[in-house]
Amino acid sequence: MENLIQYLDESLVPLEEKVKAYLNLEKDIRKTEVALLTKQKGPVKQAAENTATTPTQTPEVSEGQLQEMVQRLEELRQEIVQMLPEKDKFIEVNLGYGPSMVGYFTTDLETHQPLPEPVLRVVH
Repeated sequence: MENLIQYLDESLVPLEEKVKAYLNLEKDIRKTEVALLTKQKGPVKQAAENTATTPTQTPEVSEGQLQEMVQRLEELRQEIVQMLPEKDKFIEVNLGYGPSMVGYFTTDLETHQPLPEPVLRVVH
């Protein structure tokens, strides 16, 4: 029988921290992209009134900051890939809310064909 608490292994903590940082940065990049688009498109007050929401202040961000964030995301991705014991296989990690999985794939799981670009997948 498979060890059901393998994801709690303390040796996985550094990998878990990198994955958490990766996911948080990925979320921050999405928010920054929305803020930049909002800034470019102008105020959203009328749209907010039409949807019964309130407009929020968008943080001041620049294209340069966004590029730095994207570069850091790629660095984190490479670090995570280096920490994974195998490619084309998920391993279980603890991201704080039960078992999650992370893996680096070079082939499509369904078709078993090589991917044009390797993919880091996080299931949480």
